[in-house]
Amino acid sequence: MLSYWEDYFTTWYGGKMKTQTNILSTIAAITATISACIGVFYSNGGVQRTVQNIYGQEVILFGNGIYANDSLIKVAATKGTDIAIIIVCIGIVLMVSVFRSKKFSPFLQCGLLSIVLYSSTCLIMGVSFNRLFLLYLIQFGSALFAFVLSMTEIIKSDNFNNVIYQKRLKGTGVFMIIGGCSVLIWLTIILPSIITGQPIETIEVYTTEPTFALDLAIILPSSVFCGFALLRKQIIGYKIAPVLLTLLSGVGICVIFQTIVQTSLGIVLPIGQLLGMVMSFVILGTIAVVLNVRLLKHAK
Repeated sequence: MLSYWEDYFTTWYGGKMKTQTNILSTIAAITATISACIGVFYSNGGVQRTVQNIYGQEVILFGNGIYANDSLIKVAATKGTDIAIIIVCIGIVLMVSVFRSKKFSPFLQCGLLSIVLYSSTCLIMGVSFNRLFLLYLIQFGSALFAFVLSMTEIIKSDNFNNVIYQKRLKGTGVFMIIGGCSVLIWLTIILPSIITGQPIETIEVYTTEPTFALDLAIILPSSVFCGFALLRKQIIGYKIAPVLLTLLSGVGICVIFQTIVQTSLGIVLPIGQLLGMVMSFVILGTIAVVLNVRLLKHAK
């Protein structure tokens, strides 16, 4: 009886659920592209202004466009991410249409969806409420369910040839562990605030930073789990590694555009922050691309 339902689920998923995944992926890509384009290009002629936050600190608000009520530093990071998201969404559309029959498509589609999901979470929880909020919700919801369905496909399917399962992929496994642990750098910001009771120096007009939560609560354990699974030659590690590697690659791209936008807005990063929080993520992203290409060659 159990075997019957497993066969039924596989057949049903191969048709109807796959279509639903592609529809949701397309919705996520379209809505994310629209909101990203508005975030990057829309201007209402506003100017910067200074306000005082609840901690008595003076904060410079961008004052223009859809992110008018967000701080200058937050806008620089968000606009940089928006540019990267436009590129990511083009990739999703290509995976759904042009490359849907390719062996690597399910992995890249799922990985690209994880980037949109990450970005959408930061928009609905990390920026000041604005008129695009309902659009943010649509892209968040569609990206979330498309990601879940896409990941289900990867886990249920036989994705790689048997040759890859005989390889330990020690380098990729160690990289996943190191890449996951790299987000521990946020503790250098969080712990001093917890110990002293003082607000986080970069909290500005916000109550929390969703990036800290996403990275430490989800990315860190997922990457470490994947790394150890690869070292132990567990199949689940091979299945989720391309998704996480795609996500790490996306982080590298986002950091590049964030730095470019920050520079254009006159924000000068300290050399320590430039090396520790910019170059390190760019290097990790570059390595992730190389490892992902090598791994996806074994997809079938």
